[in-house]
Amino acid sequence: MTGAGILQKVRDALTGSMENDTEVSEELLNDQEYEEHIQRRFELDVITYIKREFEKRKTDRQEQELQWRLNINYYNGNQFTYIDPGLGDVREMPLYSPWEERNVFNEIAPNIETRFAFLSKRRNLMKNRPASSSAEDRTSAKIGNRVLASTRSRLRMPEKQQEANLLAGIMGTAIWKTTWDLSKGRVVGVEEMLRDESYHDMPYEAYEKKLLGPSLNNTYRYIREGDVNTTVHSPFEFYPENINKPIRDNRRVMHVVLMSADEVFTKWGVIEEGTEHKTYKMVNSDKRFYGGAVSGRMAGVTLGVTTINDSVRVYEEHELPSPRYPNGRLIICTDNHLLYYGQLPDAYGENDEFEFCFDVQQSLRTDGFFGKSLVERLIPLQNKFNSVKNRKQDYINRVTMGVLVAEDGALTDEDYLRENGIGPGEIVTYNQGYNKPYFLEPGPLPPVFENEEADLLNEFNRLSGVSQLAQQSVTPSNVMSGTAISTLAEQDDTRIGLEADNIKQCIANIGKKWLMLYRKHVQYPRMVRDIGKNDEFEISEFIGNDLTSFDVFIESESEASDTLSQRREKVIELLNSGLFNDTETGNITNEGRIKIFELLELGNWEDFVDADNTHQRRADRENNAMVIGKEPLIREFDDDIIHISRHTNFRLMAEYEEAMEENPEIDEIFTKHVEEHLHNLLIKQQNGLDSTGATDPNSMMGMMGGMGMGMNMGLNNVQMDTPEF
Repeated sequence: MTGAGILQKVRDALTGSMENDTEVSEELLNDQEYEEHIQRRFELDVITYIKREFEKRKTDRQEQELQWRLNINYYNGNQFTYIDPGLGDVREMPLYSPWEERNVFNEIAPNIETRFAFLSKRRNLMKNRPASSSAEDRTSAKIGNRVLASTRSRLRMPEKQQEANLLAGIMGTAIWKTTWDLSKGRVVGVEEMLRDESYHDMPYEAYEKKLLGPSLNNTYRYIREGDVNTTVHSPFEFYPENINKPIRDNRRVMHVVLMSADEVFTKWGVIEEGTEHKTYKMVNSDKRFYGGAVSGRMAGVTLGVTTINDSVRVYEEHELPSPRYPNGRLIICTDNHLLYYGQLPDAYGENDEFEFCFDVQQSLRTDGFFGKSLVERLIPLQNKFNSVKNRKQDYINRVTMGVLVAEDGALTDEDYLRENGIGPGEIVTYNQGYNKPYFLEPGPLPPVFENEEADLLNEFNRLSGVSQLAQQSVTPSNVMSGTAISTLAEQDDTRIGLEADNIKQCIANIGKKWLMLYRKHVQYPRMVRDIGKNDEFEISEFIGNDLTSFDVFIESESEASDTLSQRREKVIELLNSGLFNDTETGNITNEGRIKIFELLELGNWEDFVDADNTHQRRADRENNAMVIGKEPLIREFDDDIIHISRHTNFRLMAEYEEAMEENPEIDEIFTKHVEEHLHNLLIKQQNGLDSTGATDPNSMMGMMGGMGMGMNMGLNNVQMDTPEF
């Protein structure tokens, strides 16, 4: 049907040939050609809307974008630049005179890097808090902890955290994106797509087919179970609807990325012609206007306008629910094709409420979408510091090279001297009748330069929140006592504490999204691998319904200012105070020794704690089995004393009491199991063996003195260490 035919059909429908608007729409959409026409018009309208919104929000964000570019320049040493509001660009400062010293004395980078070092000491381990004190919720929280630890390891979160800290530290903002990625996870199937056999190979392709085999004709697409994916992005990629509101108060956020044409085809099956796009990117530079001789850097890295070839701009518009779109809306498109149009795929809020899949990490918190960077505060101070240092260098140049004073016309080779100066041992001639040229005597360097430089360095430390102790590992000259030094270290940690809290909150929100995504998408048992306590490798299975709590918090840890030696000193103080001693015997138990080695970060230094630790883990596994009604088998090599102690401690916990209310039979299972351990222990003592079945010299001596006495002693020990059940 031609375009005229479609218009005629619409005209007939509107003149009364159909009863109502609903019938009009249904009748027209039944026509395939008309439906294709409407589809194309709809796609063009959506793409036009997205591109118009992109240009509008880009204009609204221009001021902050210029500040980000300036921050990156100053961090990298290209510090003779400024923002030109009229041109909307970052420009190089002009030279005022050819003799002017223009070196960069970068104090911003070491101060920011010291803050990065403080933040890198924080591990930010995610923990899942149970929804209630019930046994099911506590078990669910244990599964959640394993899922969080496994996902954190798989996604290499410490590396991503370093990248986010760098972005947030320089530009004030780093944005995390968490989604369910169907291209991740274990392979569950393979879809084979045969290539058209009528296609004739070119000579190069025929040779490649000979090398790779006939399978080159086939195209395989792996079907995966899907998994959580979290990525870190620069603020340059995001365009919120209102930059003056935080992300929770925005209804629309646009994420714009550059992808290769092949990547777009692989992900959406759409053929796009890649073109050249300009973007801001960290690039190597040896040019004059990007950190070269003008800025005192012969080469380095800076943020420049970079052209990426064969790239496609992909827009993602995320819109929260509204009366018109109750489940929100997600639009993904390029400049020419609509790739996806539908509701938001996942709900990340409480009670299945829709929230953005983004988490904003701000260095210095603001009430807007983007945060502030400490670099922005330090730029005026850095400009003044460079000026002071360069003026001092100008003075040194005058002292070393000198300023020649001569009457007009006195020098015979004045043009040569102006061009080349006076070299060592060079003869200077002057015309007769003129006074002899002489060098101007420079005055001493005013002390205000030295005082100003010292004051500026102190200002750097004050504004950046980094002391001389943290930056240079050198105590100030006027600080001598150990208490004062410790106070300085605590102050450094306090100053950086706000940014650390922002990071913790952001990471906790990411962990919450992980658990929600797993609960929704994991419908079949999935294995999770984790390294538990004492480096024990654990493998378990879970499904989404096993996760009942999404309250994620960051586990408390030692302050970033504590070094390994300081933590060990604290442990030794606690050890000397007797806090690790058993309250009944006054001695340190094997469990206490293990904990001390962990706190000292020495590992299990002695082999004797390994065996006890192994018995404790086996007893814990028996507890987990008995609490669900299974009866574990007792072996002759079990350390009965350790097993009885672990079983008794577990029976004193609230988890055991709640499990017993649901299944009273487990109390009989525990009682029977403990009695068997007591029986085995009695037999071992009668035979002169210790609790593990090895020969006990003390028991042998007791048997030689009298069997009855030894048995009574053994029974008394058991009764004293084991409470009644």
